[in-house]
Amino acid sequence: MYFWAITAVRVLLGLGLAAYAVYAVLAIWAARQWSRTAPAASPNWTPAITILKPLCGVDAEAWENFASFCRVDYPPDRLQILFGALDPQDPALELARRVQTEFPHHDIQVCLPPADAVQGNNRKVCNLLSMLPHAKHDLLVLCDSDMRVRPDYLLRIAAPFETKDERAVESQSSGRDRAAVGLVTCPYRGASVKSTAAALEALSIGADFIPSALVSRAIEGVSFALGSTIAIPRAILNEIGGFEPLVDELADDYRIGNAVHSAGYRIVISDYVIEDVIGQERFSQMWSRRLRWARTVRSCRPAGYASTIITHGLPLGILFLGAAGFSGIGWGVLATICLIRAASSLTITLKYTRDPNLLRWFVLLPISDLLSVALFVASYCGRHIMWRGEKFRLLPGGKLQRVR
Repeated sequence: MYFWAITAVRVLLGLGLAAYAVYAVLAIWAARQWSRTAPAASPNWTPAITILKPLCGVDAEAWENFASFCRVDYPPDRLQILFGALDPQDPALELARRVQTEFPHHDIQVCLPPADAVQGNNRKVCNLLSMLPHAKHDLLVLCDSDMRVRPDYLLRIAAPFETKDERAVESQSSGRDRAAVGLVTCPYRGASVKSTAAALEALSIGADFIPSALVSRAIEGVSFALGSTIAIPRAILNEIGGFEPLVDELADDYRIGNAVHSAGYRIVISDYVIEDVIGQERFSQMWSRRLRWARTVRSCRPAGYASTIITHGLPLGILFLGAAGFSGIGWGVLATICLIRAASSLTITLKYTRDPNLLRWFVLLPISDLLSVALFVASYCGRHIMWRGEKFRLLPGGKLQRVR
């Protein structure tokens, strides 16, 4: 019985490792395909844009993050920037007002919630609802507060919307062109990494999360959006019901993308890689945030998330080594898996996403891989998450319930 049991385990682990090798090759191919399909940005295509920046507390290097959006190569008369917070005493608002002062030639507004503001468990969505009436332009760009951009940001994310007639951005809800681009989102990479915990998060982003998103794009198309950037015409946002249906949803970015996809529009993952400023992060913060991400993905795509077990090549290789009795074959398989992991992740991050974190923190990659599988297991061991200092229970389907 022992012989047959250990043989079955070896076979299952061997199949899992073979699947991982295929996935690693597929990830490189998917990254290559993504990098070759981006439209060229044109300085003559500058649709009027409103950027919505929902705030909740002060992120690492927040001032530089905010200021970077005022330094973009984009006509100031075609750009509006809105900062908003639900708490009038939020310390991030002081930095937003400083941005107003130091960039007087930009259209910058700080928004506070009205007395009848919509209440919900997703405070980011409630914040966006309060800000939306102040938006002047028809192309909306939603961007998380911890993101930093380079000068070509807006030209690059606006490029997929380019048409012969700019009015098409305003009228896509007519349904005449269901193949039109309905949303543009951005991959991201860790920046200003100043602690070991921050490095582990940056590695998970660059070596795991973004490659998996590109594989999804290559295999099944894009039916999601990333909170790093969501560019969407106002008409399409109205067509999918606006922000109101999302006030109690955890995965607001995923739901927006899924709704746009279901409405028949194309979603483009831009070739622009935005910077997620992590800073001096503690391990507890990193674990809490990554556990929230893991449980978010599990709630939105349970079957797809379960299948990601094959992407954990190093833990599977270690288990195979044990099942093989630490034999020469076991060590050979583990070494091969380590080489595949290193080669695929370095190829993607250095050649395609231009993410320097893997090379800088390469020695931590095995620890990151083991931590990732621990988070995978932990994501099935409860339904509670922490989000911006508040505790929530994640209900079936992805809705939030505040824990008092």
